[in-house]
Amino acid sequence: MLQTPSETALDLRKRAEEKARKSESLDQESVSPEAAKQLLHELRVHQIELEMQNEELRITEHNLETERARYFDLYNLAPAGYLTINQQGLIVEANLTIATLLGVARGVLLKRPLSHFIFSADQDGYYLHRRHLVETGEPQVCELRMVRADGSLFWAHLQALSALETDGAVGCRIVISDVTKQKLVEIEVRTAKEQWEKTFDAMTDIVTVQDKNMYIVQANKAAHQFFQAEPGALQGKHCYELFTGTSQPCAGCPLVETLHDFENHTTVIKHENRGKTFQLSSAAMAAENGELQYFIHVARDITQQKKMEEELFQSHKMEAIGTLAGGIAHDFNNILSAIIGFSELAMHDLPEDSRARKDIDQVISSSRRAAELVKQILLFSRKGALQLHPFRPHLIVKEALKMLRSTLPTTISMDEHIDIECGSILADPTSIHQIVVNLCTNAYHAMENEKGALTVTLSRKEIGKEDIVEHDVSPGPFIELSIQDTGRGMDAKTMARIFEPYFTTNEVGKGSGLGLAVVHGIVKTLHGFIEVESEPGKGSTFHVYIPALAKSAEVSETTEIKDMPGGTERILVVDDEEIIVTLNKAVLEMLGYKVTATTSSAEALAKIRTHADEFDLVITDQTMPDLSGVELAKAILQIKPDMPIILCSGYSSVVTEKEALAYGIKKYAMKPMNITTLAQIVRDVLDENGRWLDGGKLLE
Repeated sequence: MLQTPSETALDLRKRAEEKARKSESLDQESVSPEAAKQLLHELRVHQIELEMQNEELRITEHNLETERARYFDLYNLAPAGYLTINQQGLIVEANLTIATLLGVARGVLLKRPLSHFIFSADQDGYYLHRRHLVETGEPQVCELRMVRADGSLFWAHLQALSALETDGAVGCRIVISDVTKQKLVEIEVRTAKEQWEKTFDAMTDIVTVQDKNMYIVQANKAAHQFFQAEPGALQGKHCYELFTGTSQPCAGCPLVETLHDFENHTTVIKHENRGKTFQLSSAAMAAENGELQYFIHVARDITQQKKMEEELFQSHKMEAIGTLAGGIAHDFNNILSAIIGFSELAMHDLPEDSRARKDIDQVISSSRRAAELVKQILLFSRKGALQLHPFRPHLIVKEALKMLRSTLPTTISMDEHIDIECGSILADPTSIHQIVVNLCTNAYHAMENEKGALTVTLSRKEIGKEDIVEHDVSPGPFIELSIQDTGRGMDAKTMARIFEPYFTTNEVGKGSGLGLAVVHGIVKTLHGFIEVESEPGKGSTFHVYIPALAKSAEVSETTEIKDMPGGTERILVVDDEEIIVTLNKAVLEMLGYKVTATTSSAEALAKIRTHADEFDLVITDQTMPDLSGVELAKAILQIKPDMPIILCSGYSSVVTEKEALAYGIKKYAMKPMNITTLAQIVRDVLDENGRWLDGGKLLE
C-alpha cells in the first residue's frame, strides 16, 4: 500500500528515536571501537536516507501541487460548464466556464439553486430531468433555456449523472454546453422544412415525389384530396395505378422520359376514365452528393382551361361566321329588296283575279321568307337581336319542317301534329324557326344509322302552379312544342349537361354543342321553359313551352297592295346598287315625287353643295364606297341642318339605329322593304319635318 508523506515522516521519526535509545544504552555500556565505528556509519546512512526521502517528499509535493493546479485550470477553463449539485438542488461546486456563461462570479453560484438560472417556461422540464436521474440512477440528457444575469437567454445542453457526497447523500454532477447556435440552426432547418411542406401542400396541382422505380415517396395535400386518400396512404404506390388503374405507365408519360435522360419534360394527357385532362410535368431532383435519386411529378388539371380554349375557338369560328353573315346579309338583302320591290310594282298593275298576280304574290312571300332566313343567320352569329311581335307560330313550324324534310334522310320518318288553332305568341319568328331546326337536328343526330321516327307536335296547354315549381315562370296558357325521336336516349348525368355551351355527345363533325344551348337561351328570353324526357335506348322528347297570348294575332297569307301615300316633294336617292336606285326611283316617281338618283355618294354630296335647296329629302344606303351613309349624312347636315335624311341598311356593324338618330338622321330603315313601307316612311318623314321651322319651333 502506498504511504502518504505524513505516514513516511512518522515512520522515520520512530526509527530515529529507536536508534537514539540504542546509542544511549551503548554509551552506558562499554563500546568497542569497532562497534562505535559501525554505529556511526549506520547513523550517517540513516541521515543520508532521511535527506533523500525528504527531497523525494518535496518533489512529490511539488508535483502534486502542479497536478492540482493543472486540474483546476482544466476544470475552470473547460469549454463546458461543470456543476456539482447536492441533494437539495443547491450548487456546491462550479467552474469558471459556467460562471461566465451565466454572467456571474463563481462565488455567487455557490449555495444557490440551479433552478434560479432556468427559464420559467422550461422549469418543468428541468425538474423532470432531475426526477428521472434520481429514480433511475442513469445519466440523463436534456435541452432547455437558461437565463443569464443580464436577463438574456441561451439554449443549454445538460448532461447529468449521480454522485455521492462526502456525507453519503446522493447529489449529481452536470455538464452544461451552450448550444444556442446549433439550436438556431435546427430551428431554421425545421422552419424551412415546415415552410416547404406548407408550400408543398398549398399547391393546387397534384404533386408527388417518386423514386427511380416510380414509387411515390411523398405526395402533397392536393394529391390526397384528389384520390380521396388518407395522409400517407399514397406512399409506395405508382401514380399510373392511381390515375388509370393500370399496371403500366401512361402512354407519353413525361416521367418515363425524365428517368431516361434526366431532363425536364411536359405533356398533356386526357384520362377518359376520370373525364379530365391533365398537363403533366416531370423533373429530376439531385441529392447533396449530386446523385439523382428522386423525381418530381406534377399533374395540373386543365380540363376547364381546355374547355375555355374550345369555347374561345368556337367563339372565333362564330365571329368569322358573323363577319361572313354580315357581308352576305348586306348583298342578299339588296337582292331581295329588288325582287320584292319590282314584284310589288308588277303586281300593282295586274288585275285582282290575275293568275300572274297570284304567282307574283308567291314570289313576294318566298322573298320575305328569304329575308327572315337572313335574319336567322344574323341571329345565329350573334349579329342580330330578337324583334318580338305577336304571331301565330304554326306557320313558322310548318315552314321549318318543310325545309328539314328536304335535308333529312328518307330513312327517317317525320310525323306532324300541328294545331293551327293553338293561338299566338310574342316572339321573333326567326327564333322559333331556329328552335325547331336545332331540336330536329339534335334528334336526327341521336338516331343511329340514320334510321328512326321524328314526331313534332304543336298544341296549346294550360299550365298550373303545380307544373312550374322548378321553373321561374308564371302559370297560364302556353304553346307547347314537342319534338320526339327514337334515338339512343340519354342517362341522367348527360341530361344534366345538355344545355351547357359546347357540350356534345356526338362525334367530331356532328355538331358543335351549341344547338341546345341556343334553344335554351331563346326560350328563356321568351319567358318560357324546357322539359326533357329520356332514357338510354328509348329515345328523347323535348317539350318547349312559350307563353301564349290571350288574343290571337291576325295572319295574312297574301301580300296586299294598299293605297300608298304620295307627294310632290323633291327627293335625292343614293345607293351604290344600280338596281336599288332604279327600283326606288320608279316607286317614288309612281307616287308623284320628283326623284334625282345616283350610285355615287361623292356625286350626291356635290349635288347638295351646289343645289341644296332643290331637295326636300335624302334617302341613302349605309354601306357604300367613298362616303358611307352616315358620313354622307353628317356632311349634308353641315351644309343644310334641316335636311331630312332616311338611312337604309341591309346590314351594318358600324352604326345602330340609336346612333343614326343621334347624328340627326330622321329614320333608320332595314332592307328589304316593300313599296308600301317605303311609301309610308317617306311620307311620315316629310310630314314630320314640314312641321318644324329652321329655328326648331313647331308650326301651329
